[in-house]
Amino acid sequence: MNKKIKIEKRKNSLDNFFNPKSIAIIGASSDREKLGYGILKNIMDYNYKGKVFPVNLKSRKILGLKVYNSVLDIKDKIDLAIIVIPAKAVNCVLEKCGKAKIKNVIIISAGFKEIGNDGVVMENEMKKIAEKYKIKIIGPNCLGILDSVNNLNASFANGMVKKGSIGFISQSGALCSAMLDWASLNEVGFSRFISLGNKANITEIEMLEFFKNDKKTKAVLAYLENITDGKKFMKVAAELVKIKPLIILKPGKSKASQKAMASHTGALASGEEIIKIAFRQAGIVRIDNIEELFNSAKFLSRYGCLKNNRIAIITNAGGPGVICADDLKKNNLKLASLNKKTITIFKKNLPPTAAVNNPIDVIGDAKADRYKIVLETLLSDKNVDGIIFILTPQRVTEVEKTANDLIALSKEKSKPILVSFIGGCSVEKVLQKLSKSSLAIYNYPSQSAFVLGKSWQSQQFQKTAWDYLRMIKKNAATKNKDKKTLKNNPDFIESLNILKSYKIPIAESLLVNSSDEATEAARKIKYPVAMKIFSSEISHKTEVRGVKINIKNDAEVEKYFKESYKELGSKLEGMIIQPMIKGTEIILGAKKDGNFGHLIMFGLGGIYTEIIKDISFRLAPIDKNEALKMIREIKSFRILNGYRNLPKINIDSIANSLVGLSNLISAHPEIKELDLNPLIATEKECFAVDVRIEI
Repeated sequence: MNKKIKIEKRKNSLDNFFNPKSIAIIGASSDREKLGYGILKNIMDYNYKGKVFPVNLKSRKILGLKVYNSVLDIKDKIDLAIIVIPAKAVNCVLEKCGKAKIKNVIIISAGFKEIGNDGVVMENEMKKIAEKYKIKIIGPNCLGILDSVNNLNASFANGMVKKGSIGFISQSGALCSAMLDWASLNEVGFSRFISLGNKANITEIEMLEFFKNDKKTKAVLAYLENITDGKKFMKVAAELVKIKPLIILKPGKSKASQKAMASHTGALASGEEIIKIAFRQAGIVRIDNIEELFNSAKFLSRYGCLKNNRIAIITNAGGPGVICADDLKKNNLKLASLNKKTITIFKKNLPPTAAVNNPIDVIGDAKADRYKIVLETLLSDKNVDGIIFILTPQRVTEVEKTANDLIALSKEKSKPILVSFIGGCSVEKVLQKLSKSSLAIYNYPSQSAFVLGKSWQSQQFQKTAWDYLRMIKKNAATKNKDKKTLKNNPDFIESLNILKSYKIPIAESLLVNSSDEATEAARKIKYPVAMKIFSSEISHKTEVRGVKINIKNDAEVEKYFKESYKELGSKLEGMIIQPMIKGTEIILGAKKDGNFGHLIMFGLGGIYTEIIKDISFRLAPIDKNEALKMIREIKSFRILNGYRNLPKINIDSIANSLVGLSNLISAHPEIKELDLNPLIATEKECFAVDVRIEI
């Protein structure tokens, strides 16, 4: 890894949310049924050490504390205000917080952009007030925050988080509540637990920045319905990923879910393809559902990333072991090759009918002692990075004793042990005991394989994050090279010259205005040639039969010239003559997304794009290594690489053109779309023969 990249270190501006010395609860209540009571009681019940100031217009004392009519009446400096009042009164109170010089506010109140137009207006006003007074806001429409590091429960959640090292961020307050309840049952702990709500001005970006520098947080889990600033998000996420795992549940793959999110938190989902590419480039591990979120939390609360992907399976039933082996492959894991010493111990201590190679089948009559010797041996085997432990309750199985041995051995070694006792009544009681241990317990081995796979992916993505940060740093140093802004859509000749200035090779292209000039140009280039219309009014030439290829003589040139002018008349500004280049048609393109910037596309032309859709994508910027990955990941790459009798294309030249395209759109963010279709690739070089740039 390149250790020369320096990430800027700065004092975290969110510290007072998690370690405030004083808190004002605006909307505190003596009514046990109201949120204002629950929040105040949570703050007091969990050993918060700072000062607490309830604010309420009607009460004089709540839970033994003096009540103030307004934050302006409090003489002490307030580090954090929590607002839990009707939405229509929030902005008036926020203004008072500004006058009281309170810089950190959690707005629990709902009724803002998630309800539609009136709510949007109020939330926009909230943002203006926050900007005026430089207030940082978590919320509105949120559950609040819970911090096990500082014993702060500034939320209306039922209960407190167990101490742990996972940071959790969620746009859904209800999901926060479900996670807290599940975590309590499964002994999963968190360092900080944040409900973001509508993200008025503190977003996932600020939270990832906080967690990046938070020594108490070893991994981050998040549920995000939308991404606020795609380019900044990717950079901050990559900075975090190179230090600790980041796993995100991001819904919105279907149009139905995108519509639901918009009505839920007012979020507008970015295109699914863009999200997928952005996460992969920044090194973010993505999961797809709540089950995967909970299972990931269980693993991360007990273990770190896998050092390697070599897994051993212990089972007393052949079927589950074989199925689990398939699950390993599905999750990019592999069966560990056990060392000779391990195999020798197994042969000596297991019955002849046992399978001593991986998966290790201790067979159905195995008692606790047989399981124990296998587990002890695997924990000492340096070829094994993780263990999946499977038990099915059979007639002689010692379920409870096996569980006790598991718990004892797990305390001696840090190697991940993921346990599945598959059954019902016979294992139910023991599972409750196991869930309270340091072991990761799953209902099915497939879940164990999944979380191990995500752990291994997190380990690999550290390098991905470093590579991405290196790319954007290099791009930042070079993108201001061309400061001339493209104000209008360039014509075809101008577009070709722009490509050429970014080292994208172009085909010789001659502009002609008469039939005689056309034949003269065709002779100069040498037959066969291609002819194309030249018009600032017509963007897509093929839609008006504006391209003619493989023209072999003067007569054909003259005929097509006259036909084009007869059909299109005043719309034409001339004709382009180009050589016919024999090679493979490639498509390069770029399209600007308002959130993540330019998405770059690569693919083979013709049916490979139109029917098979064999294309790859990246978000700019990219370097040559990333360009080569794009080229190699399409299914039809073997065609470019000389499959059977096909010529081998110069892959290097295509990669250089992709880098040139990336540099071009990075220097010119005003470009909305760029189509380079086709780029003709040959054994020696590639040439752009057609281009369209839209500003």
